[in-house]
Amino acid sequence: MSHEQPNGTTKRAPLPFWARCVVALFCSALYAMAVPYTSAVYELDLAVAFGIATVQCGSLVLAVPRPRLGAVVHLASIAALVLATRDSDADLWPLPISGLVSLGALVLLLGVRERWTVSFGTWWASVALLVALIVLTPDRYADPDQWGTNLTIYTSYTILVLGAAIAVGQRHRIRAELAKARKDVEQAEAQRLLFEERARIARELHDVVAHSMSLVHIQALSAPARLGPTRPEVERDFEDIARSAGTALAEMRQLLGALRPGDGRADLAPQPQIQDITDLAAGAVRAGIPVRTDITPGTAAASPIAQLTAYRIVQEALSNVARHAPSASTEVLIEVRGTALHVTVRNGPPTAQAGDTPASPDRGGHGLRGMRERVSLLGGSLETGPDRSGGYSVEAILPSAIIEQAVGRPAEAEESR
Repeated sequence: MSHEQPNGTTKRAPLPFWARCVVALFCSALYAMAVPYTSAVYELDLAVAFGIATVQCGSLVLAVPRPRLGAVVHLASIAALVLATRDSDADLWPLPISGLVSLGALVLLLGVRERWTVSFGTWWASVALLVALIVLTPDRYADPDQWGTNLTIYTSYTILVLGAAIAVGQRHRIRAELAKARKDVEQAEAQRLLFEERARIARELHDVVAHSMSLVHIQALSAPARLGPTRPEVERDFEDIARSAGTALAEMRQLLGALRPGDGRADLAPQPQIQDITDLAAGAVRAGIPVRTDITPGTAAASPIAQLTAYRIVQEALSNVARHAPSASTEVLIEVRGTALHVTVRNGPPTAQAGDTPASPDRGGHGLRGMRERVSLLGGSLETGPDRSGGYSVEAILPSAIIEQAVGRPAEAEESR
């Protein structure tokens, strides 16, 4: 089997181990038969018989990794065999039985390993070589019945072998090309979904960040009026802050315009937060999934981006439970440990009615990639996998910087009053 490469070269798939073993056994048997046969029937010198048989069988082994080179060497050994046996009294000429068998094996290997043009061309070359050697041997050429029968036997049986080999080789090549095309389509689809998920994440992050930037812009503009008379350099600093915030907002709007769907419609709904997870769990319960939600105090102080990420993780995890382990008991736990926000969704094994195996986000692949994209944007970590009970768990940790910023704001606001 072979596959065409972009640079025009041919990359051949390696033969399976069992096929290489068959070739090795065949060549060993052919060698064991060819030496005594040619030396006894055609009265070849034993050294000559050994030499020709060695090249003849060795070229078949060479044809496994290097089909074209093996074919050239094998045809050369056949030419040597024909010339070495032309003066014998044996009737089977120009090809002894060992030559008929080995050429048939070569045609079979080429038909499976190479394109049909190469294998068919090699077959024609072997026929032309035999005809040329017959013409160059006047004593043998004078007896057409003898060499004609031999040549007819060779051409008729090898053309059948060649046709079968080409059919098998083409079948394998077509299957390999279809598998490669299917894999390319799947990779392109996965890449497209990944880009769409990244664009969706970017739009959601824009909505969260734009709100904070708007507050900075408004506070910087109103600061001189709220604080009363200040030094000119302080007012200039506030103006610079307001200008920078306004520029950032404009740039984010331009970026958002590029990320919006082609119809240009914007999603104006407020972004979900941790408090909305209870509604999400209630919807899962109505769908038949027993969900227990445990949201510890303090999680509401997390930043809007962290809350949005936690919501999306729970949403995707519950969707996977609904697809792969319906009716399995599920636990949603969101808590603050130290300065990190932990999100855990753990479902038990599927019930007997579900008749499925534990849910795995990797089944579709895209949901898990979306989770990882969101968590990685915050510098966090995500772990998924089956647990000891036969269920599945999804655990995300959002880093301390997100929580520290969110938790620190109320205290700072109190001190500034």
